[in-house]
Amino acid sequence: MAEKRHILVHNAVVHTVDDAHPGASWFTVLGDRIQHLGQGPPPTNIAASVDMGGRTVVPGFVDAHAHFFQTGMDRLFIDLLDTKSVTDLADRLRAEAPAGKRTWIFGHSFEEDELTDVKRLTREHLDEVFPDRPVWVNRIDYHSAVVNSTALRRLDIPLGTHGLLQDRGKPNGILRSEAYFYAKARVAQVYPIETKERAVKTASDACIKNGITAVHALEGGKIFGDVGVPMLLKRMHAMPLDVTLFLQEMNVYFTTRLGFEHLGGCILLDGSIGSYTAALDEDYVGSPGQRGVLYEKQQRLSSFVEEAHEAGVQLAFHAIGPRAIEQVLVAYERALARFPRYDHRHRIEHFEMATDQQIARARDLGLVISMQPTFEEFWGGPDGMYASRIGERWRGTNRLRTILERGIRVAGGSDTNVTPPEPLLGIHSAVNHPNEEQRLSVEQALRMFTIDAAYAGRNETRHGSISPGKEANFVLLDADPLLTAKDRLRRIRVLQTWYKGRSVYSAPEASDLPQIVNARVNGERPGITV
Repeated sequence: MAEKRHILVHNAVVHTVDDAHPGASWFTVLGDRIQHLGQGPPPTNIAASVDMGGRTVVPGFVDAHAHFFQTGMDRLFIDLLDTKSVTDLADRLRAEAPAGKRTWIFGHSFEEDELTDVKRLTREHLDEVFPDRPVWVNRIDYHSAVVNSTALRRLDIPLGTHGLLQDRGKPNGILRSEAYFYAKARVAQVYPIETKERAVKTASDACIKNGITAVHALEGGKIFGDVGVPMLLKRMHAMPLDVTLFLQEMNVYFTTRLGFEHLGGCILLDGSIGSYTAALDEDYVGSPGQRGVLYEKQQRLSSFVEEAHEAGVQLAFHAIGPRAIEQVLVAYERALARFPRYDHRHRIEHFEMATDQQIARARDLGLVISMQPTFEEFWGGPDGMYASRIGERWRGTNRLRTILERGIRVAGGSDTNVTPPEPLLGIHSAVNHPNEEQRLSVEQALRMFTIDAAYAGRNETRHGSISPGKEANFVLLDADPLLTAKDRLRRIRVLQTWYKGRSVYSAPEASDLPQIVNARVNGERPGITV
């Protein structure tokens, strides 16, 4: 058996996120685990050492809500995030469209609220750009899309399908709710195997570049389809980060026989605010009678929750509007009343418009809430998308501080591919919430993306803090977030990412990053493994 590598990491400001060891200036790594840590002079009997140059080290970040496969796919498609007009969008599509007369053209992260020349994008705009090739433009929230006429013909969505929007009796190319799910499942089948393999590698690279060493991958289901699940299962154990797979499936017998212990994530109970499909209890602004969509019947949901809970599975559901949140709370209450279980760690994802009463019930049930602070950076505030859809109710979205103060564990995530897999941006967004009453401290926000996110995946004994016995997952930063001006937190850069005691990413532009020195391991000079 090969001898385990023994390394001293020293000359660092270490924020451990471990209440028993709140800070350190050095720690040792034996093999893939943290061994010891401390303040002051480091041990002198360890030959291999890494001098961090007085910089800040934090635990490897955990993204508790990621659509991993789609994150990789998006980076292979056309990014439309910053397009401000139909002309901009058309130019981007023309410039980056793949070759081939019958090849699909995919764009993502389109935001109609940013367009200055039209109120909404339709198939007619896309037909002018590509009259003979299928075009799919996904809205940034992945709850709706716009397609051109060629794509509509290929998709062959049955007339009368809910969410197939029409103008003058004909589909206008805008797909929401059931029409979107129907079309998305068909489109996913055209991805070549080589593209799917590249997608997994691309998503992994994006994560470790941003300091993410563990991710809760929410895969399959209505929005993304099952096309990426086999590829991720094949590759996940060889990647330089820990993957906890939440399968978005409601067949308990099938999934438990396959060994899955986590179900859901984006098992959708409603849609999104941006696509007018989040289930509200009052009308959307300017849309009388429109209050969003509930995708599940209460009885079916409650039966599934009860069956999965009894089987010992951890559950997670997408619920944004108060009516959807009510549905999942009722289902959890019934299951726990019938089969009480301590430390179940069932989750609600997003929880964006929870009422005071619903927050209290979530606490009493012992739920974990998984939230995405970057949503507020993108869409919050009096001039943001939330305000345009729900008016003054924007002040009640993503109530981070209220939920934490009620004693609920909150896990941080990005919802990548919806917003970037950048935990430092998530921390910045939580600390600078546009509603001052909901702002967190830097320490609270850091916990969201480390130990509390690890807890949300039942992984807190393995990672989430720099603690003796845990995996040696840590990140080297170019500034200390606890000493950085709050409005500049998003500018902090990840210099190195370490996973299980080895460096898996180093910023290419930094010339003075630490190296392992003064040792030989198994007869070879040790070095950074990238």
